[in-house]
Amino acid sequence: MEAIYVLGVKGGIGKTTFSLYFAKRLSLMGKKVMYIDHDYFSFGCLILGHNDLGLLEEIERNLPIFSRSLKNIDNLYILKLFSNPLNINKNYSLLSNKIPQVLNSILKREVDYIILDSSVGILPDNDIVMALLEELEIEKEGVFLSDMLSVNSTIKYAKLWENNIKYKVLVINMVPPIPENLSEAIKIANEVYNNYKELFNAAIVVQFDEKMYNYNPIIAEYENEKLNSILLSILYRYNTLK
Repeated sequence: MEAIYVLGVKGGIGKTTFSLYFAKRLSLMGKKVMYIDHDYFSFGCLILGHNDLGLLEEIERNLPIFSRSLKNIDNLYILKLFSNPLNINKNYSLLSNKIPQVLNSILKREVDYIILDSSVGILPDNDIVMALLEELEIEKEGVFLSDMLSVNSTIKYAKLWENNIKYKVLVINMVPPIPENLSEAIKIANEVYNNYKELFNAAIVVQFDEKMYNYNPIIAEYENEKLNSILLSILYRYNTLK
């Protein structure tokens, strides 16, 4: 089992789109995948049609683990964490006594990959991440999403994960399909890749594609060459600049 963390310091830069795309592509490759929606507003679950309770409310109500929070949709396990974004701090402590049950429930499904669709700026010591994924002691890869304006902040953010994630990819996403913008983004990616080889194994530029907006893997047959290259880089641990 491996986990792919999709991370970023800004909202609206494609974390959910990338997470859903990776989950779908891995499933099409014959892998068993669990998508974990850590977004406080559960946007990924909303797209996929999972409108039931989140895991934390499930525990609060003393319901069986994964009885309402986990769905199997289009051959993907979809785990929703939050029901109400206003109550996340109150609910955090609920998980501590249920960690063994939750971990066993994940392990018995024998998934090959866990995709974590993270909330903005989540840190390695986040209670839920530590409980659900750090305890599993599995290989972890990180996709750090940025736009052209937040690369420096993303570098600082990635350094916070340096000891937790071995393989890290910097993605400069949503670059306008204008030659000057693409050239500038490629220049930035080159500089980061050459100056931070100890931090990032790959740096990849992805231009804006309208088809990626509100991407739904259930109803849309869509393939993106750059996202495929990111996924292959992770699967085969390539050191690459694209």
